Amino acid sequence: MLLTVPKLQNKQLKRFLEHSVYLLIVFVLVPGFIYFELCVVLPSVVEIWSICYIIHYVCATFLLINIIGNMIYGMFTDTSIRGKILESEHKEDWTMCTICECLRPPRAWHCDTCDTCILKRDHHCTFFACCIGYYNHRYFMFFTLYIFIAMVYSFYYNVIFLSNFIKWNHGLIIAQFVFPLATFVIDFGEQTLYVFLVEINFIIGAFTGFLFIFHFNNILKGKITPETKPNVKGASYDKGLKLNLIEVFGYRWYLSWISPFIKSPLPGNGVEWIVEDKHK
Repeated sequence: MLLTVPKLQNKQLKRFLEHSVYLLIVFVLVPGFIYFELCVVLPSVVEIWSICYIIHYVCATFLLINIIGNMIYGMFTDTSIRGKILESEHKEDWTMCTICECLRPPRAWHCDTCDTCILKRDHHCTFFACCIGYYNHRYFMFFTLYIFIAMVYSFYYNVIFLSNFIKWNHGLIIAQFVFPLATFVIDFGEQTLYVFLVEINFIIGAFTGFLFIFHFNNILKGKITPETKPNVKGASYDKGLKLNLIEVFGYRWYLSWISPFIKSPLPGNGVEWIVEDKHK
């Protein structure tokens, strides 16, 4: 965790305070970028209310709905074992969680932040304020994908806008690119603000692009993040390319990318796992 509240004993309160900052950043950055792109950048590079302008508006709306929609679905989809009756005919691979004081199925791990075991726990997502597990893995993937697409899409036009807007006739422009926050003190103005936003645009795009590629590669191999460690041995859950995609995105995987509102039932329940191979 980047932010910690060590003095608080109540885990739920601690979790809320630790994540509230990140959630606030998301809900401030997204509307802020939308305003910047549609109200500042777009009118300067495209003729207002032209066909091209309307197409950009439609694309921006599509991206916004998918980013916010997948985030909300990901946050409020329960992936924990809390309140669930865990039944299986094969419990030889189950392990005991000493904190939850119950048996947990394979690929389920305890999260100290969520204070419960998570079905097919991949990792704890700070911006979702919850773990990425069996039932919300799809939403996390499309959340990162659409942020990446939005950042690449907007970066192209931001560079055009910035090249026409900024003044290249003084040395301060170099400092604005290298130390954008520091130059706010020296020369706080539109140019400094726009340079800062474009740099944030690039950083977020690179970060989410890396996240999506890393996790999508794991999905294609039938793995979750803890299973990618070189010293981890045990069962292999690789079912082949198509079945691996269905395991995360559901039977309607080919449509699930369009919207988080499209129902795509998963093939399992996060409890029963078919072992394809054993590594000893």
